[in-house]
Amino acid sequence: MTKYRKLNKKEKQSRYFNMKARCGKEYQDRNPRYRGTFMCKLWEENKEEYYKWLDKNFYEVSGENQMDIDKDILQYGNKQYHPDLCLIVPHSINVFYETIEVGESNITQNSFNKKYSVKVKNGASWIRSKDIDTYNHALDIYCDIKQGILVSKAKSLKDYIPEKVYAALMNTDIRTINCKHYRDAESEV
Repeated sequence: MTKYRKLNKKEKQSRYFNMKARCGKEYQDRNPRYRGTFMCKLWEENKEEYYKWLDKNFYEVSGENQMDIDKDILQYGNKQYHPDLCLIVPHSINVFYETIEVGESNITQNSFNKKYSVKVKNGASWIRSKDIDTYNHALDIYCDIKQGILVSKAKSLKDYIPEKVYAALMNTDIRTINCKHYRDAESEV
């Protein structure tokens, strides 16, 4: 069962000013993935509207040390903090989405045998696959591993998060998010 909670004024103010800071140039210069992020006019001009949104949407999950506002889950790549585009999610989910795209260290190629290896962090451990013939196949494996982790996380949280959040997690297509990383002309080794 989702445990909704109303934040006190100080907690709301802190969350508002943290969100506003992420929309600022100084923060975005230090954190390039936030470049272009902005707050909708409604929230920017009237923080009380943001506070009302928090009152309707804020909940807590036992065992999660922090709950975050996320702007990317409903619409991956979204840059706008807006009531229709944001969700409150456990911090572990927010962090997962920060690393949803393949990184340089997730897929590597052995210079001797030209085979690819995949490694994906899952909590404190790593999931690995090796001796893969092509980069695109390695990327498929990466996406399958990440999708499996996400589905597992979502199912474990199902009884503690709002249905809207659960549905958004289950509807995330990691392969679609990573499609820009596939290589066009790739031949088998």
